[in-house]
Amino acid sequence: MAKMLPRCPVCGKPMKVIQLRCDDDGVTVSGSFEAPSFAYLDEEDTRFIMMFLRTKGNLKEMERLTGIGYFALRGRLDKVLEKMGLTPIEEDEEQVDSNDVYKLLKEKKITVEEAIALLKKKRGETDGRTSE
Repeated sequence: MAKMLPRCPVCGKPMKVIQLRCDDDGVTVSGSFEAPSFAYLDEEDTRFIMMFLRTKGNLKEMERLTGIGYFALRGRLDKVLEKMGLTPIEEDEEQVDSNDVYKLLKEKKITVEEAIALLKKKRGETDGRTSE
């Protein structure tokens, strides 16, 4: 079966799916359906996202499996998110307490640098200092 073309090969604009068909019973549904944002990724980006999902979003595990550095993987993830028209959901760092930071660090979900930044930010909030 051929892969769907998410963009027009002539002008490059997004294509619409106008018909869906079930091969088992022949039911056909017609309409105007938008392709999911994953359909616009090239094969390399799709493989990256599949590995990201299989490692449950653990970039450190992806680093171990691929030999590609953590920051390069994180940059790649940012580029894929951008291609999909998504923006990262920023953590509400104000609600992160020290125990959460240590837990995330222990589970290798954040880097040492990120942990230090979170702890410094938290310390600044608790001792009355503000950053400008």
